[in-house]
Amino acid sequence: MTYRMWQIALVFFLAVLLLPGVAMAGEKFSFSIVTGGTGGVWYPLGGAIGGVIGKNVPNTDANTEATTAAIDNLKLLVAGKAGMAFAYDYHAVWANEGKMLKELGKKQPLRVVLSFYEQPFHITTKEGTGIRSVMDLKGKRVSTGAPNSGTEEQADYVLGALGIDWNKDLKREKLGASESVAALKDGKIDAFFWSGAVPTSSIIDLSSTPGLKMVLLPVGGEVADKIMKAHPAVFHKTAFAKGSYSALDKDMEAIAITAVVNVMDTFPADKMYQIVSAIFANSKDLSAVWKGATQLTPEKAIAQMTPEAIKYLHPGAEKFFREKGALK
Repeated sequence: MTYRMWQIALVFFLAVLLLPGVAMAGEKFSFSIVTGGTGGVWYPLGGAIGGVIGKNVPNTDANTEATTAAIDNLKLLVAGKAGMAFAYDYHAVWANEGKMLKELGKKQPLRVVLSFYEQPFHITTKEGTGIRSVMDLKGKRVSTGAPNSGTEEQADYVLGALGIDWNKDLKREKLGASESVAALKDGKIDAFFWSGAVPTSSIIDLSSTPGLKMVLLPVGGEVADKIMKAHPAVFHKTAFAKGSYSALDKDMEAIAITAVVNVMDTFPADKMYQIVSAIFANSKDLSAVWKGATQLTPEKAIAQMTPEAIKYLHPGAEKFFREKGALK
């Protein structure tokens, strides 16, 4: 073959590689999983999911990134800087319905992969602060969560529904879970909000701190009704179970949302089917960082999502759940 023929062959080969959907044989499908702060559950859970994907899904890699959580994650997802994002079930609905224009700029075709767990809203203080209810937070030094996190978003919903202006009525801090725990221990804040799984490692640490008695504020009855009425489809009523933290000697009323993983509608359906299959087949690998992993079934993953969110299941995930009988 002459030099000129080699040139023509090379140009043709490169042109083929640039065609949409064409990749070199053996090229890996790689993406990032955006999670949350290192003191929460999402970060280690995302790492465990990435490990399961790398070991069990052919030619696929998923690395994990720490973030300020939900809203930050969604911004990264729609900007194409992440492939998979932890958030909440109502976020997928709102993104598709154009109710997150401030955060995401326009309607976004998010799709739900699966839900992991119900996430009770922690409003946390300690004995000696004089705080016994949400209304007692007025005038106190309170962390409302890291900027652009789901915690901050939900704290805004709770406080606003109860007529509390976090800029006027609180001495506001913006800390993640681990930082909030440290600040409460040191007396730098009086209380903090945290949206996370039960138990959350940093809250376990706070609850077991010698010489300090952690207090979780109850949210139930008319207070919960008022919050839920102000923000429909976001919260549902639940309870912190007795013993879920060492400081809890009885069940306590709470409100909660459901933690999910989202992707964009362009995520390959065949690859998503393989990923969801691998997650459920290797749930023991996740249990080291999240004890509820071994109790998560396809039926539960569907049941704890709102009907509105289920409408936005990714086709690859939907195929898996239908095959398992969790969807009819």
